Amino acid sequence: MNTNVNIVVALTHLAQLDELQKHVAYIDLIEARADLIKDLKSIKEKTRLPLAYVIRSKKYGGCFNGTLKERHKLLIEASKSFDFVELEAEHDLNRELLRHIPKRKRRIAWYGGPLHYEMLFAKFEKVVQTPAQTYKFVIHDDSIQGVLPLIRLLNNYKSNDLVAYGVGASNVWTQILSPFLGAPEVHASLDSTEKLAPYFTPKRLVDDYGLPQTYDITQLFGIVGNPVLESISPKLHNASYRSLQLSYLYLPFEVQDFLSFKKEIMDNPNKFPIPINGLTVVAPFKQAAYNYSKYKEITHNKYAMACNGVVRSGNYWRGFSTDAYGAIQALEQLSPHWPHKQIAIIGCGGAGRSIAVSLKRKNPNITMVNRTEATGLDIATALELPFLSFYEFDPSQFDIIIHVTPLGKQKGETPFNIINLNRQATVIDHVYVLDRDTELIQYCISHNIKSMDGKEIARLQIGQQFKHMTGLDMPVHENKVRNVKIN
Repeated sequence: MNTNVNIVVALTHLAQLDELQKHVAYIDLIEARADLIKDLKSIKEKTRLPLAYVIRSKKYGGCFNGTLKERHKLLIEASKSFDFVELEAEHDLNRELLRHIPKRKRRIAWYGGPLHYEMLFAKFEKVVQTPAQTYKFVIHDDSIQGVLPLIRLLNNYKSNDLVAYGVGASNVWTQILSPFLGAPEVHASLDSTEKLAPYFTPKRLVDDYGLPQTYDITQLFGIVGNPVLESISPKLHNASYRSLQLSYLYLPFEVQDFLSFKKEIMDNPNKFPIPINGLTVVAPFKQAAYNYSKYKEITHNKYAMACNGVVRSGNYWRGFSTDAYGAIQALEQLSPHWPHKQIAIIGCGGAGRSIAVSLKRKNPNITMVNRTEATGLDIATALELPFLSFYEFDPSQFDIIIHVTPLGKQKGETPFNIINLNRQATVIDHVYVLDRDTELIQYCISHNIKSMDGKEIARLQIGQQFKHMTGLDMPVHENKVRNVKIN
């Protein structure tokens, strides 16, 4: 059943009013942070959206340090002119204050660290004794296991007035999953640098996850690695699910430790309300994903043992890799005679190794390049390929350069000395940034060097990953990926 939820943002400083205008079409409610903004009049003057008055105490991660009496006076006054008032579960639920604030305006919030499910449920049961329009439970924790009780609570509570999610890099996915489990709203941010704020902007929620519309989910998929929050994978997978009317959802899991993630999420379906049946795996976990896969693509070279995806197969996980597929497809488009060219692969991680093994079957003229010389030499020797340290590498000597290191995401950062590129060369850059081209791709465009950027490489791989996970061909989405440079 399709349901629309509200998209909520918090205003924490007046400079955000300009940013608010860019997203106003997507927003249903604004939380005005009175503990951070002294003059709320300007907010009322610049928007007609419903406003919730929030004056967060220091215990709840805010800046208000007045007395409880002062706080309650401010809340009563705010209830006269604001659409809603946030009441803190541990400070504001006394009878005298509630007498002045009607139920329809109450948004009762609890913010805290991780709790065992029984303790969390007991706290929640106590809070819901006070009638309110919305209940909001937010856990701040950087571990995945810390938010699992919150997800369990949301799934078990069969009502539409509980908002529950986690904040912290490892728990961004809960902010997306929450409305699909029945929460009446999803929280977004106008400033993703705020430590205790949700991560995604309202526009990203709409573009990448199809919100504010939700539907019943039967299977979960996702991308696991670090970093992954800027990946285009969720946007393309979720758009395809909607196009094919599949009851699936694709989430970003940015984690610190793959083994913990596997134990808590992948191998523990009883703790999770919806089964996770497939994952894209990116750096730095490709080797670990391969090691923990029961069934995998067979290779006789231990240095090629890496995968960038796993699919559930009964009680086990089957590993697969699309790194080489993406590189070969790019080469076929850009340089059809690539089997006879001199190729340099920069980066000896899982992707670089997988690509090298596959390309070597058609082209023996491959040189491995790596910044850490000992590691690169060890891998190149095992693959029976020549090696150059990063400091010896001269790009002018190669016809094709495939770049698969993390370098190049920052402005002004290049993975090698790009001014030495051969003007007749072909460049494939696996790195991408959502809102601009990398310095390497910009250079290629300005010097008319044939190139393909990381977003297009990702699109090629994502199509294959989609087929591995669903058994279906991914629909073609025009204008879903931009900045494809094939000159």
